[in-house]
Amino acid sequence: MESQPLFLNDWREGELEALKEAFRVGDREVSGISLLLASYARDALCGEAFVLFRKGGSLYEVNGSHDSSGCMAGQWEPEETLLMALEFRLDKGRLGLRTDGQNLFANELRFILAELKANGFS
Repeated sequence: MESQPLFLNDWREGELEALKEAFRVGDREVSGISLLLASYARDALCGEAFVLFRKGGSLYEVNGSHDSSGCMAGQWEPEETLLMALEFRLDKGRLGLRTDGQNLFANELRFILAELKANGFS
């Protein structure tokens, strides 16, 4: 991984090892990625994760959730995404917001996307 990734919410302390444990993945699955943002938030009943990374000149996201079981095994399914698609979901949707409308990771994601654009990533 190239730069220091941003870990938020319940992953603020655990960093990459906590992410790997939650998704039940090993070093092979995260090898060669440049992790940008990883957020995991939970309440008493469920949890929700969002991971954004670069690999091979492309941008990928992983979304995961669980109920009271606390496990997201089998949900590490990176999907290629675009800056424009993420910006659209931030502007027109609820990406990065809690159900009450408060910031979960939207503000931080906007900053990362702005940095990517400023550095010529499209």
